[in-house]
Amino acid sequence: MKRLWLALFLCLAWPVVHQAQASPTLAELDISLWPEYDRPAVLVIYRGQLDAAAAFPLPLEMSIPADAGPPSAVAYVGEDGGRFNLEYTTRVEGDAMIVAFELPTPGFQLEYYDQLPVAGDSARQYTFTYIADHPVTGLSVEFQEPPTAEGFELSPAADSAAVAGDGLRYHHVEAGSMQPGDRLSWTFQYVKDDDGLTTAFFQQASPSPAAAQPPVAPESNATVALFVVAFVALVAVGVSAYWLGQRTQAPTPRRASTARRVSAAGKTPLKPQDRAAYFCHKCGAEIRGDSHFCHSCGAAVRRES
Repeated sequence: MKRLWLALFLCLAWPVVHQAQASPTLAELDISLWPEYDRPAVLVIYRGQLDAAAAFPLPLEMSIPADAGPPSAVAYVGEDGGRFNLEYTTRVEGDAMIVAFELPTPGFQLEYYDQLPVAGDSARQYTFTYIADHPVTGLSVEFQEPPTAEGFELSPAADSAAVAGDGLRYHHVEAGSMQPGDRLSWTFQYVKDDDGLTTAFFQQASPSPAAAQPPVAPESNATVALFVVAFVALVAVGVSAYWLGQRTQAPTPRRASTARRVSAAGKTPLKPQDRAAYFCHKCGAEIRGDSHFCHSCGAAVRRES
């Protein structure tokens, strides 16, 4: 009897547990459609953000049109906002291709290209349908107008349209919340007489390095020579100023007795009448040349005849 109740409980609880594991909630999902961006097709970009409270790594599956082929990029968003490639697998179920991957972080980005029907080499028309794989708290969709498109129309109409900083016009739709299996569709059309891609428009709008920075004329030999002469002259002025400063600097004071002894030694000859007038013959003290007595011992000054 217990086994019967346990089997019944597992049968009832399994769909709930499986649904919780297979359908994590997308807190945000931004879908961008850029026709003829870098290929003659429609580039579709999914930027999703899961609930941060979920346990990671977390397996996730997203469906895209089967006839579009495998996705061109699957990546997770790192803590610094960078995109890092993820390994993924695909399987086809009806007209949908299921892309399965495992997320190490809440953010992800998935891209694929879809065919863009062209009528009469000028008219383009494309219908995009989104079928929710998981609960979505907030869904937003944007449609980019090619720079040379004319008469762009979106049905149902967008909530707003404006020219962004890149110079292109974007149509924005705020679709709100969705539950698994909910379906939304939009159709846009426009006329375009050329096959140019949007990336080529960006390249033409961006100035080339040569145009962005005016060329600097190379210095002539005369300019270089003038610079060298000015530098040498500056060095010469500095050396001359230093030499003159040394010549005009006052000599370091020395004791008078030392100066007199040097003179007595013959380096600077003294006058005959001043030779005996500098030192006392008794105590050796220095005395003035016109003194008659030594100021130290009082001895009479001897003068040579």
